[in-house]
Amino acid sequence: MFYFLKGLEIFKMIYNVYELMANKYLFSNYALIGENLDLKQNVNLEIDQNGRITHISCDNISENIEILANHQTFLMMPGFINSHVHIGDNFAKELGFNKDLGEIVAPPFGLKHKLLRQTPKDIKINGIQNAVLEMLSNGITFFIDFREEGVDGLKLLKTALTDSSINFLALGRFMDESEIESIFDIADGVGLSSYKQITSSNKRFIVSAKHKFKKIIACHCAEKIRSENLIDKIFNDNIVDVIIHGTKFTKKDLEKINRYNKSLVLCPRCNGYFGTGFPPISEVINLKIPISLGTDNLMVNNTDLFEEIRYLYRISRVLCNYNKELQVSSKDLLKMITINAAKNFNLEKEFGSISIGKFADVFLIDLGSPNLFSSKLDSNNIYNLITQRTKSENIKKTFIKGGLVFEKS
Repeated sequence: MFYFLKGLEIFKMIYNVYELMANKYLFSNYALIGENLDLKQNVNLEIDQNGRITHISCDNISENIEILANHQTFLMMPGFINSHVHIGDNFAKELGFNKDLGEIVAPPFGLKHKLLRQTPKDIKINGIQNAVLEMLSNGITFFIDFREEGVDGLKLLKTALTDSSINFLALGRFMDESEIESIFDIADGVGLSSYKQITSSNKRFIVSAKHKFKKIIACHCAEKIRSENLIDKIFNDNIVDVIIHGTKFTKKDLEKINRYNKSLVLCPRCNGYFGTGFPPISEVINLKIPISLGTDNLMVNNTDLFEEIRYLYRISRVLCNYNKELQVSSKDLLKMITINAAKNFNLEKEFGSISIGKFADVFLIDLGSPNLFSSKLDSNNIYNLITQRTKSENIKKTFIKGGLVFEKS
């Protein structure tokens, strides 16, 4: 028995995943565990046939992190959640370079919408599938998509992802009133380009469908211009669950986020790309709003959430004027793309952390990579190292429900 276990330990070290009896086991030298992303070592996950974690065995960190010679030293992290993306425009990368936000994305005549109408389905499907491969290589195991083109756009997305294991919510957009109920029926919710889409004539149909199907509504708001009238309508009508952007929000607007229990998703890099400004991060931190992050339009932005949290950290250092009370920690940054994201979309029972009962959606970083070398690596500074230095090339394997879905060759 001793020799069997010794051999098993070596096998785990090399291959990370193995099966014993009916369950699957996933091993990592280190991992970020639970809702607080606590660092543990010698971590072993037991995963049932449905892909859920049934048991976690691990040790506390007793000393500095040890990078194994001649072996990869893995850190397991919970799969990232991309809280806002338009995956359907991935086929049109950089075709809007140096153009204004309205020129590119404003429906129905923005460049993106023209291209969506003109481009053959097979090219759009190929773009979606390649976007998923890119997300998996970046450790993203779940994304929330704003799907244009009404019912047809939703069907296209589901066709493209028929054979994919990635998790996603598809938020549809109705082309006219006749599509409202169909969108609520086949989508996971509704994603509005603006609250202007809610009119006196269609509001009652939307409210009725929302109650009938019990699905979420998300809405772009104050990305480029702050319209107090529209913002007041969003909160007074109380139809919208998730607000995207809020780049031009004031403190008064943000206080309503907490008061009305709304979720807020920021897309700082995309705001920077379009030159619309920086999200009001100092007020967000001060009000303790549990934001999550999205990479937004793929025609202008890649899917790397490590880049997203680094960009947000840097602008927070400027906008918060080095106020120590408003400093954002590396753990906070990681929670924005894991814990917070799951809660903002009511997914926290199954996703967002490496916890018993949740799906084994994780990825492995090789701590022995040259760009992650540090003369001192311990349980305190590893979070800073991860957030500030990790590249997609450091992600060696991604798992969904315990199954290997990406491996870097």
